Amino acid sequence: MAYRDRSTNERSGSYAYTIMEVRLRKKGAPEGTKDDLRYMSVDSHWDTLRFVQDNMDQCVGNVVRLKRTEPVRHTVNESAELFQRNLEPLVSTLAANQGQGVMDKLSASLKKALLLMVMERYQSDREKACRVLGISREKLESELRLCGVAR
Repeated sequence: MAYRDRSTNERSGSYAYTIMEVRLRKKGAPEGTKDDLRYMSVDSHWDTLRFVQDNMDQCVGNVVRLKRTEPVRHTVNESAELFQRNLEPLVSTLAANQGQGVMDKLSASLKKALLLMVMERYQSDREKACRVLGISREKLESELRLCGVAR
């Protein structure tokens, strides 16, 4: 790493670095697609800022390559939490209707949210949970394992 002493009058402001916002969007993405916002810090000297401006395509390419190295986030837990907050009326309806095979029709994140809510509501009483969901004890245990819900 090299360092070059520069006077402060060559900077774009009083700070040594500038934060630049980079908005990433896939080519051909439909209008209204949410941008993936990334930030990069850049030396605030005028020659560095000019270089970045002149070579923005290469800078964005570096940001995209860096993004590709990030680990993939598993969103099942996030989706399960979202469902859990908004599904309280469903649990009440299930309790009234005794389930009737609803578990087979749900996505993994929805299943997990529903299982967490039912187990919480009935203090992990598996008998009551089975009645509410309309499933057997074996099916409940299987679903709990598949969703990663601890015993």
